[in-house]
Amino acid sequence: MPKDVRIWEVRAEDSLAELKPAKLDLEERIESWLEQDISIVSDDLLVIGRQVGTSFGGAIDLLCLDSNGDAVIVELKRDKTPRDITAQVLDYASWVQDLSSERIIELADQYLGDQGPLEDAFERQFEEQLPETLNGHHRMLVLASE
Repeated sequence: MPKDVRIWEVRAEDSLAELKPAKLDLEERIESWLEQDISIVSDDLLVIGRQVGTSFGGAIDLLCLDSNGDAVIVELKRDKTPRDITAQVLDYASWVQDLSSERIIELADQYLGDQGPLEDAFERQFEEQLPETLNGHHRMLVLASE
């Protein structure tokens, strides 16, 4: 069931102007926005990597942890067929499935830099301690402009 979403801008003297939908020109722009504020997608995510290289030769757009310590793959797509997207994300998921807690901490600490270590960043984000076991489960999120 299609939904009609309309967005309005409040202008001078309390007048309204409807904003027309527009395509985003670059996947990288969306990736940067989400890296800076992943709450656009979910309040239950902490970004722990961007363009994370896998053993399959691809790179995960954003690798996150949720409040349970489970890995979440965030993949941004534009102009690809559903079959291509599904195959790529499943490849990434099979790689993520084998990530140990130690490897996740290593990736996160490297990415977080001054915002780390992961243990501190996790506690700031979720107001909970980092679980002893990370990546018991994982999820895949595909975000597309259309």
